[in-house]
Amino acid sequence: MAAQRAATLITSKDLQALTMSHSIAATPHLSDHHRMRQHSPTFDPAPAAIRRWIRALPLADHRATIRLTSEALRRLNKTTMPIAARAHALALFTPLVNTLIKRIAQHYAQSQRPFSRRRGAHFNSVQAMLSEITRGYLIIIQESPLPSPLRAQGDSKRYNARSIPAGSDTHHLCRALYQAIEHLAQRLLHSYLLYTPPAIAVWSEIHRLYYIAETYNIPATPFSLGLNEHPQQRQPVSIEHAYKRILLFSLANPYHLMPNEMSRAYQSLRSWAPQCKIIRSDSPEKLHGRFYIDLESDLPPTHHTLNQHDLELPSLRLLDINEILPSEKYQRALDRRLAQALIVRPERLTKRTAATAAVTLANGLAACHHFIDCENRTATILNHHDSIKLPTTSVKNDYTTQVAQQRDISLGGMALHHSDPEQYLPTGALISYRPAADSPNESWRIGTVKWSRNSPENRYDLGIKCLAENGTAVMACAIDNAGNRREHYHRALLTPNVDPLIHPTTLITPIDQFNVGDQLHIHTERQPFSVELIQLIDSTWAYAHYRYRIIASHAH
Repeated sequence: MAAQRAATLITSKDLQALTMSHSIAATPHLSDHHRMRQHSPTFDPAPAAIRRWIRALPLADHRATIRLTSEALRRLNKTTMPIAARAHALALFTPLVNTLIKRIAQHYAQSQRPFSRRRGAHFNSVQAMLSEITRGYLIIIQESPLPSPLRAQGDSKRYNARSIPAGSDTHHLCRALYQAIEHLAQRLLHSYLLYTPPAIAVWSEIHRLYYIAETYNIPATPFSLGLNEHPQQRQPVSIEHAYKRILLFSLANPYHLMPNEMSRAYQSLRSWAPQCKIIRSDSPEKLHGRFYIDLESDLPPTHHTLNQHDLELPSLRLLDINEILPSEKYQRALDRRLAQALIVRPERLTKRTAATAAVTLANGLAACHHFIDCENRTATILNHHDSIKLPTTSVKNDYTTQVAQQRDISLGGMALHHSDPEQYLPTGALISYRPAADSPNESWRIGTVKWSRNSPENRYDLGIKCLAENGTAVMACAIDNAGNRREHYHRALLTPNVDPLIHPTTLITPIDQFNVGDQLHIHTERQPFSVELIQLIDSTWAYAHYRYRIIASHAH
C-alpha cells in the first residue's frame, strides 16, 4: 500500500482522504468542518475587520488574548469562504499567533518550574489556539485543487527550480502545507518548553503533510509567503525546510536543553536545516546506525539501533546529517551542544539496566555543600586572617532532601521518577544524591539533571548525569594579583574528594560568579591554596564547572 502511494501521483479525492485519515489529535476530521460551517454563525473574514479585531485585543493579558484568538479562529474555520479569502484571513492571524508563542517562550525561559498543575489550563489553551490555526490551513489543503502543472518523480529537480506565482492554486497549497507544519512544530516546541510529551498524532500529522508535498514533488520548491508585512516573510521558504528543522530539533534532545536554550536552539536550526538531507531508503542495510523517519508512524526521527521491530521500506526516509558534523566548526556553546546531541553518542548504544532502589536527593549548590560538608565532618575552615563558618548539622538549617525511585541505570547516570510536583527538579539543576537506605559507606555523589519530563499523570521523570563519585565542600573567593581578597566567599565543591595539591581535581562554583582567567583563593580542610581558572567544562543556570591550575599553596 505504501509502495503504491509512493510510486504514483494522487488525485484530489485521494488528497482529501489522505488528509482526513491523519487529523490532529483532539480535533474533528476535516469532513466535519463542512457540516459545522453549514450550521454555525458566520465570521466576518474581511481583512479590515480582522485587523480592527486584532488591534482591539488585550495584548497585555496573554491568557485572555489566547482564549479570544482561539475562539475567533474556531469561528473562522466554521465559515464557508473561498480558498484565497481563507488564506488571506489566516495570514493576518499568523503573526499574532507567532508573537504570542514567542512571548510565552520568553516567560518559560525565566522559569525553573515551567509546569505545574495550575498551569495546565493555560497549556491546554495555547495548544488549542495552535490547533485551530493549523486546522484552518488543513481546510485549505483539503479544498485545494490539484497543483498545475504536475511533474513526474524523476522530473522533481526541474519542478523544484520553478518559481510558484503568488495567488496560484499551487501557491495556496504550498503555503498551507508550510504553515501547517510550522504551527504543528510550534505545538511540539510548546510541549518541549514545559517538558511534557507531545500530543498524540502531532508527529503523524507532520509526516503526513510532508508526504503530501513529496507526492506533488514540491517539498523543496522555494516560494514566498507573499504577506509583504515583514521583510523576513518575503524571503523564499520551502516545506522541506520547515520539516527538517523540527526533525533536527527533536534529534537535539529538547528534554536535555534548559528552558532558556530551547527557543534559541530552534532558531539556530533554521540555518542548519538546509545542510541535512532526506533520502529514500531502498535497502534495510542502509538503515543500520542511521537516523530515519517513518512517514506512517507517530514517532519523531529514530536511531535505527534503538528499534527492534521490522520496518517497511516504502514509508521510511533516511535523515543524513553528515554535513552538519563535526562540531568543531561551531563557535557558540549552544551550537556545540546541539552538534554533540546529533552525534551518535555511546549512551545511545549502552544497555540500560532496570533498578527500583530509592534515592535521596539534595537540590542546589548550597544544599550539596551542606550535606557533603556534614559527611566530611567539617564545621569550620581557618586561615591566617579569618574564620569562615560553614553550614553545620544545626536544626536551624533549612536544607532538605527528597526521595525518588530509581527506574534504570546506564553509562554515567540513571533515570528516576517521583510524583510530588513540589519536588520537581528542572533540567540543569545541580544535585547530590545517594541511596535512601542508611549506608555509612555510601558517599554523596554529585550530579546534574540532564533531562526532565512531565507526564499528564503528574509523574516526573529525571535523567541524572554523574559529575563526580564524591567531593569536598570548600569556600572560594576572587583575589587580585597580589593575593588580596576582592569579594566575599562563595560555597564551592572540589571533585573528586582527593588532595588537590597531589591529584587533579575540578571546581564547581555558583554561576556568574567567576570567569576563566580569574584567580581564586580556596579554603579547604587540608590546606588553603590559590588557583587560576583555565577552562569552563560545563555550565547551566545553576552552576559552573571549571578546570584550574594551582598558583600557590599556603600552610595553616
